[in-house]
Amino acid sequence: MSAHRRIILTGATGLIGKALARRLTELDYEVVPFRSRHDGLKGFNHLTGQIDREALEGAHAVIHLAGESIAQRWSEAAKERILTSRRDGTRLLAEALAGLKQKPEVFISMSGINRYGLHRTDTLEESSAVSTDGFLPLVTEAWENATLPASKGGIRTVLLRTSLVLSGSGGGLKQMLPAFRLGLGGPIGGGRQRMSWIGLPDLVSLIVWSLENPAVHGPLNAVAPHPVTQAELARTLGLALNRPSFLPMPAWALCLLFGQMGHETILSDLAASPRAAQEGGFRFGTPDLTSALKQALGH
Repeated sequence: MSAHRRIILTGATGLIGKALARRLTELDYEVVPFRSRHDGLKGFNHLTGQIDREALEGAHAVIHLAGESIAQRWSEAAKERILTSRRDGTRLLAEALAGLKQKPEVFISMSGINRYGLHRTDTLEESSAVSTDGFLPLVTEAWENATLPASKGGIRTVLLRTSLVLSGSGGGLKQMLPAFRLGLGGPIGGGRQRMSWIGLPDLVSLIVWSLENPAVHGPLNAVAPHPVTQAELARTLGLALNRPSFLPMPAWALCLLFGQMGHETILSDLAASPRAAQEGGFRFGTPDLTSALKQALGH
């Protein structure tokens, strides 16, 4: 197969990576998984600085999804793993790409809407001010800055700022489903905090659109066009499952269970707009929460 169809993909075994690899293969791309542990297979290791440059040479694109899971209780050791896997892993990859003889046309790297902070009253667009107030804002700052060697090396670089990804097979929604199916779900922390989200198929489509659209570069809010409050998410999920969803969980209980992770994720208040994607012509398959949940649940 032509190198013009060869895509290097990190995080290929994760929720997003598996769905993206399937879609790219259907579109007749050659997907080459690039492991985040360099153990004899194609990959890299941010702890040792090892990277398989030969495997990267001449690829059409590199899509970087790998990173330590954020969905865990944040001990100091866990926070260090989360930060270094994104900062050091991305920098290692970006520097290697910038030094290739045949550079990829595009480097797509994940990020998050926490680049804007934790609590904002405005609707966030790609041009909105960014923040470093909190652990996740600091992580996303380091994550995005680590891509600079690639962009300075002349490679079109896209930063996908995403949030809650809706899928019945993984991620935050899958963790919520057992309680909601038992009728034990409900609003968390008062439920007034705004949440951005995106259905997994739309996220995959947005990544492919970013890959194939040469005009796309820089930050891109990878979120659906209609953010909701946490209470609206609980109510809509209850309706989709035909279960009651009115049992509240106070903020203190969430923080007791999950510590800082719960405070900076579920209790954050951020509403982001996919303005750049929409102005560029991207169309969402499930732009509203009801249709996205039905799709995620297989209805």
